[in-house]
Amino acid sequence: MARGFSGGYRGGIGRRGSSSGSNRSRSNGAGRRSSGSSTRTRSKGQVKSGKAVQYAIKDRQGKSTYYGTTNNPRRRAAEHRKSGKLGKGDRLVVETRAIHRKSAEKVEAAKLASHRRQHRRNPIHNTTKDGKYHQRRLI
Repeated sequence: MARGFSGGYRGGIGRRGSSSGSNRSRSNGAGRRSSGSSTRTRSKGQVKSGKAVQYAIKDRQGKSTYYGTTNNPRRRAAEHRKSGKLGKGDRLVVETRAIHRKSAEKVEAAKLASHRRQHRRNPIHNTTKDGKYHQRRLI
């Protein structure tokens, strides 16, 4: 299921609940967290530790202009907006649920390879074949 990110974070990554709107939380009676849960808090939009989602930036026509992997789609959308990759009318679409980081990177590499087979080049904003940022080596 794809989620659009044109403005802010909308979605249920990491949330559980029923469609009736009831907000039931699992607690051990006194409103405290159960002993098995982590006490670390995550910022809004962030997925669990060690997990990531695979996303694409799509333009107005629905063409993918960038494929990426992140653990925080809301923060990443803001970064792309600031750099100019996420322009007016473009949207960041989460394409997988929260999966292990290495699996998400494999999905990203496969999507880039598929795009290159179909279009004979990377998406406009992807500059490397594996999707990762590579620093130039100074001699």
